[in-house]
Amino acid sequence: MKLYILISLTTLFTISGCSPSSKNVITIENTLNIERIDELVRIPIAKFDTHIIDIKDESILAIYNQNKEFIPFQLEDIDNDKKWDQLIFVTDFKPKEIKKIYFDVIEREKTPIVSKATDIHFGVGSNPRDVTEVENYKRNGDPRNAADKKFFQMEGPAWENDKVGFRMYFDPRNGIDIFGKTTEDLVLSQVGINGDYHTKETWGMDILKVGNSLGAGSIAIQLNDSLYRITGKNGTRYKVIEEGPIKASFEMNYINDTIHGIPIQVHHKISIYKGQWYYKSEVSLSGITQEMKLVAGIVNLKPNQLYIKERNSLFSLYSHGKQSENGDHLGMALLLNKDLYHTHKTITKKENGITNTHYVVFNTENNTTIPFYFLSGWEASSQKFAKPEGFTQKIAETLDQLSHPIIIK
Repeated sequence: MKLYILISLTTLFTISGCSPSSKNVITIENTLNIERIDELVRIPIAKFDTHIIDIKDESILAIYNQNKEFIPFQLEDIDNDKKWDQLIFVTDFKPKEIKKIYFDVIEREKTPIVSKATDIHFGVGSNPRDVTEVENYKRNGDPRNAADKKFFQMEGPAWENDKVGFRMYFDPRNGIDIFGKTTEDLVLSQVGINGDYHTKETWGMDILKVGNSLGAGSIAIQLNDSLYRITGKNGTRYKVIEEGPIKASFEMNYINDTIHGIPIQVHHKISIYKGQWYYKSEVSLSGITQEMKLVAGIVNLKPNQLYIKERNSLFSLYSHGKQSENGDHLGMALLLNKDLYHTHKTITKKENGITNTHYVVFNTENNTTIPFYFLSGWEASSQKFAKPEGFTQKIAETLDQLSHPIIIK
């Protein structure tokens, strides 16, 4: 079987002059009585006609709406078998709206390539002047103390969409930080080389003080009510999976992280999607004992109010307050399925290098993927996040959307 996958999953296109084909129509439905902006739509491969799947090398798949406007999309490989499993794109819905999406095959040469809408960037060099982006990178020990110490742009991998950005410290701190954005442009590839991203600029700024906390969704292991940071000292592998108009993702593999003498393996996949205020984590552990459980955290270093919201089959632990480094309001949330929720706690004393953290404890099993979301809403990005009611509304809407995906007919 031949199939077309967007070149490095970075192709976005807008083409005119095509007419819908009556046999290549899929109906998509918003079952909620709310408006859904930049709603993520997933169409499984099983919904496509065979001739759409078997695209020749000189051709390309195209999708467009009833107004003959082409829609940027990505082909997603869920099970990593090098074959696409579903097509993803974003579109707006009115309450209870039903839409028709048309598919066709067009000549590849008629598809212009323009900018992607999600990005992952990890710049590495000997100094800020010779930074080169890497898509695969590994470390052992603490690179901050290495004899051939490297310069890490933004201190590690960063990821962003048109709403928000994040970064991960590529050292044993293994924390996750937030870049608040005031532009829809992709900017992080230029951040961290010149200037100070802790000061507000036209694009935004680093808005979070992480300290010794678990920051913005960082993971750790709970054992006997104590928390242990995943340090990656015995081996850490970073790899970009995809970047494109709808989704960007990368993976972190931590090798033989030792807790009380027990080596465990940790796989952490992070994805970010166009138009969303969150990123998604998918974590799997192997080698853990029955007493070990995965946790994910929210920093608790500045005044904030902690909230809980349950909606349908989902649970959210979130905080809101004047907790940004800019001195204004910031909301942060963890979202997960109720069946994965074990408990939640707040730690204030320093424990194995971790402190000042609200955290969720997950029901955890060996070799089982645990998905969850981390959502951030900064007042300077949108005024709706200036008050707890506005952030709570966004949490409720997101929980509704995640539990009621668009229906494909």
